[in-house]
Amino acid sequence: MKFFLVVFTLFISVAYGQGVKNTIRGTVTDKESFMPLVGAKVIIVGSTPLLGAVTDLEGNFRIDSIPVGRQTIQVTYLGYETYVQQNIDLTSKDIVLSIGMVESVNMMDQVEIRSEEKGETVNKMTSVSARSFSIEESNRYAGSKNDVARMAQNFAGVQGADDSRNDIVIRGNSPTGVLFRLEGIDIPNPNHFARFGTTGGPISMLNNNVMANSDFLTGAFPAEYGNAIAGVFDLNLRSGNNEGHDFMFQIGFNGAEFMAEGPISKSHKSSYLVNYRYSTLGLFKLMGINFGSTAVPNYQDASFKLNFPSKRGLTTVFGLGGMSNINILAEEADSSDLFAIDFSNTSFRANVGVVGATHRQRIGEKSYINLAVGMQAAINQVINDTVDFNFENAFTTYVSNSTIAKQTIDLYYNWKINARHVLKVGVHTDFYILNLNDSTYDRSIADFISLRAFEGNTFLYQPFAQYQFRASEKLTVNTGLHLQSLTLNNKVAVEPRLGATWKFFPKDQLSLGYGLHSQMQPIELYYVQTMEGGVVKQPNQNLGFTKSHHFVLGYQHRFAFGINAKLETYYQYLFDVPVQTSASAYSILNYGADFVSFVPSNLQSTGTGENYGVELTLEKYLDKGFYFLLTSSLYQSFYTASNGEKYNSAFNGNFTSNALVGYELRFNGGKAALTFDGKVMINGGRRYTPILIEESIAAGTEVRDPNNVYGSQYANYSRADFRIAFKIIGERVTQEWAVDMQNITNKRNVFYTQYSSASESISTTYQTGFLPIGQYRIYF
Repeated sequence: MKFFLVVFTLFISVAYGQGVKNTIRGTVTDKESFMPLVGAKVIIVGSTPLLGAVTDLEGNFRIDSIPVGRQTIQVTYLGYETYVQQNIDLTSKDIVLSIGMVESVNMMDQVEIRSEEKGETVNKMTSVSARSFSIEESNRYAGSKNDVARMAQNFAGVQGADDSRNDIVIRGNSPTGVLFRLEGIDIPNPNHFARFGTTGGPISMLNNNVMANSDFLTGAFPAEYGNAIAGVFDLNLRSGNNEGHDFMFQIGFNGAEFMAEGPISKSHKSSYLVNYRYSTLGLFKLMGINFGSTAVPNYQDASFKLNFPSKRGLTTVFGLGGMSNINILAEEADSSDLFAIDFSNTSFRANVGVVGATHRQRIGEKSYINLAVGMQAAINQVINDTVDFNFENAFTTYVSNSTIAKQTIDLYYNWKINARHVLKVGVHTDFYILNLNDSTYDRSIADFISLRAFEGNTFLYQPFAQYQFRASEKLTVNTGLHLQSLTLNNKVAVEPRLGATWKFFPKDQLSLGYGLHSQMQPIELYYVQTMEGGVVKQPNQNLGFTKSHHFVLGYQHRFAFGINAKLETYYQYLFDVPVQTSASAYSILNYGADFVSFVPSNLQSTGTGENYGVELTLEKYLDKGFYFLLTSSLYQSFYTASNGEKYNSAFNGNFTSNALVGYELRFNGGKAALTFDGKVMINGGRRYTPILIEESIAAGTEVRDPNNVYGSQYANYSRADFRIAFKIIGERVTQEWAVDMQNITNKRNVFYTQYSSASESISTTYQTGFLPIGQYRIYF
């Protein structure tokens, strides 16, 4: 064994040369005003001889001849907290950093030594239930499939017990309560095969190769975020290389993709970044790999960002788009198909596109103004046919051809009054352009009835103001006010927000947060139509916002060896929740529990709900090649419907826990790396309403128990994943190979049960079994 290791190491040394070095460069600015910090000292920690640089008049720095591998930089500037960023993975590509430094509250004659902690958010006005994440984490975590949403399912309070989709269930809330924001613009569901009103899907269009560090918030979020009651993904795209052209090719489970980046004008330091991906699941199907569907999904997506810096400002143009389609045939489906419906053929097509532009302009030395404009559209086309027991005589029973488009303007002003006080005020506007058309066949009248037939528009505007007061280095208070109004029915919500953090000891911190949060209903729900006396009516159009009080209390302690512990407890009370006007167990809080969600007419905003629980995170960030993340959550989620009864919500799994651990072995002077990553997940089973078998046989169709709505649970969901990857770094080329082995024990987790009229019995469909996923990536 030792002989083979020596031979392998010699091969890498010969193939990739000796002493490979590269560059770390970037810009250092004030975190709140974006004012360049001239004369900041930047060093590579532990380098011999010491490598470093001093920022120029524009805050730029450059350090050349740095050995590849893991590096740590330290930035110091008089009157500012010291910035330290560890474990920068320097490869054959330059590393370009945008560093924002925080001014110290107490002016000093020397710099204050305080490192930028891993996991701290990009948005500094968050107090509780928030963390940042990096591209590397979405690459590294076993089972994440390079998907930021699946990566987030490892965080405390987030449940992911569905192999087929990346829905984000936060603290028992419906995944429809999650807001996705990209470069300052609220965007539609960024997943392939996504239905209107949902926020998840089988495959994400958010390509982690083009993402920058971003924030994930799970409760009591700042006033700048609105129209969400569960959580926020605040996402950023990285800028392209403004000095040289770089390329990347990757092939794996998510598709074959190509990325290019480089300068548009070197003299003006402008750059481009573009990525395109095409699905490869057809190839996996030919290899006999089961990924949850007998039909082959087809999809493609692209994203780009153009960067145009100026002396006092920055202009960006960005875009994200994807097309997907699948044809599921009943004759070809088997028991392993997660999406097939008995004796039904389904054709589904979804297209999504977002394009936007932002401009940030500094005003003096203490403030700046930021403008973002965008246009987006989401298109769903669905046809469902029923067939007979011989899979013949197809008859169309459902048709949908709908478009939801939106024009967005986001404008805000940020004023750093001084080191203690920061004020941010702005407004977010969304102009909806709607074309909704779907109908279903009614056998009782032997004709189609229209569910929605609307073409028109409506307007949502959201002004906000938020203020940060740093009373001392230990105590920070964040407060704000958010307002939102929908012109469709002139509903208005006023939402106060408050948060605070107190570092009562150097390694101990208490935090608390409160927020009133509101969300409009899924847009298609407002336009459900009925026929009364020959007149078409839209009885749901006057529904108000669903509202939620968030209360969060947290404690954090930093142990030795880079280990961080965080405990949070929360309570969430939801009100003005749409339920049926007649007595029933229906509530919009269960929307998104299934791929197709029932949307009734005649709703009223009188329902309530509550979620409460406690979460624990124990984490060691990557250090000396080793990391781990342990999260555990205990929670309850209930709702009260129009019949006055209290039920478990569809998302009340009661508990969720994750354990991730990994080790990176560097050798050959840092030019090669072998990584091992493992994960174990155990979640409470999915809630369901039991099937009444005798009643189903008598009716000839499935009948669920109306007296036990979501009263039963499938067996606990559990899964173990293991990932192994190898990377070699050359002077101009970096290559990576990885195998992600998901569900290595081949555990048969229940997906759902349904009544089969053909066999007059209950059948069980199981989730994906053992799934090996290979990936190859090359940077050049």
